[in-house]
Amino acid sequence: MLLTITTTHHPATDLGYLLHKNPARNQSFNFKFGIAHVIYPVASSDKCTVAVILDIDPVGLVRSKSYQASVYPLEQYVNDRPYAASSFLSVTISKIFGTALNGRCKERPDLANVKLPFEVAISVLPCRGGEHFLRSL
Repeated sequence: MLLTITTTHHPATDLGYLLHKNPARNQSFNFKFGIAHVIYPVASSDKCTVAVILDIDPVGLVRSKSYQASVYPLEQYVNDRPYAASSFLSVTISKIFGTALNGRCKERPDLANVKLPFEVAISVLPCRGGEHFLRSL
């Protein structure tokens, strides 16, 4: 999953202060369900974009929990978890951007009260025919 947040506020790199993530530094966060990477593909005074790349480990999810045996042995491994925006993304956002969601900005407290233009996008992969595939197993 890919979440991007872009602003054209001037200076746009103020986004880093709001999110408490330095645009010059890539960061990774481990979760029970995978790894989240935070990067800034664009960081200039005119435009700044932060990207959260969530890499869910579906096999690790299955192996870490006690699933009941299924009639279809591969059913637990064939799913849409890595590709669909889900509660995993919600947990990631709340953990990584929790301070920003609470409206706090330690370095620039005045910035938390400024209305900024944002463009937010969540990109997932489309899946067609998955239901038919699961029924055929």
